[in-house]
Amino acid sequence: MAVNGGSSADGPDDSVPRLGCGRDAALAWDRAAAGTAPDEHERDCPHCGAAFADARGLDAVVHRMASEELEPPPSTMDRVMAAVLTELRPHDLLTLPSPHGPVRLSRPAAAAVLRHVVDRMDGLRARSCRIEQLGEAGAQAHAADVTISVTARFGIDLMSVTARVRQMVIAAGEQALGVPVRRVDIDVVDLFGADLPGAGLFGEERP
Repeated sequence: MAVNGGSSADGPDDSVPRLGCGRDAALAWDRAAAGTAPDEHERDCPHCGAAFADARGLDAVVHRMASEELEPPPSTMDRVMAAVLTELRPHDLLTLPSPHGPVRLSRPAAAAVLRHVVDRMDGLRARSCRIEQLGEAGAQAHAADVTISVTARFGIDLMSVTARVRQMVIAAGEQALGVPVRRVDIDVVDLFGADLPGAGLFGEERP
C-alpha cells in the first residue's frame, strides 16, 4: 500500500498527515521536540504518546551519534586510497549546505541512517529507502525527496503510523544528516505478527 506525498519540511499542506486521533502529526511532533509537557489529551492518547516517544527516541539517537568516538578499522587507509583512485559517481552522493561550501555525503549511508531511525519506531520495520536530491536553486536548494518502504505490525493504525514516519524522516534528515526533506512517500509492503518480529506474515525475512 503506497502512501504518497503530503508532508514537507515547509509545513502542512492540503493533505495534512493526521494521527489516528485526528491531531496534526507535525504539530504534535513539534511540541514533543520542544520539550512541551503533554496536555490532557496527549497524556491519555496512544497516538500522541507514540509521537512524543518518537521525538524523544530520535533526540537520543542524534546525541549518541554525536558523542560516539570514531575508531577507524586498520583497513581504513586502504579504503581511502581506493576511493581516491576510483572515479566518484555523483548519483551516489548527496550535497549538503555548509558555511564553508558544499560538502558530500554518501547516499547509501544516509539511507541507512533513515532506515535505522524508522526501525526504532514501535510496530515498524524499514525495508528500503531511496533519497533523491532535487538540485534546485533558492529555498529548495539541497532539498530531498525520500521514498521509504516499511512493514508494519498487524493491527496497527496505518494512518497514524505513516504520519509518524513522515515526521521522523523529516526530523532525522535535518537533525542527523543535515539534509532538508521536502517530501516523504511511504509504501507499506507487508505486515508482520506480534510473534514474528523479523518476518512478514508470508514468511519473508527482512533483508
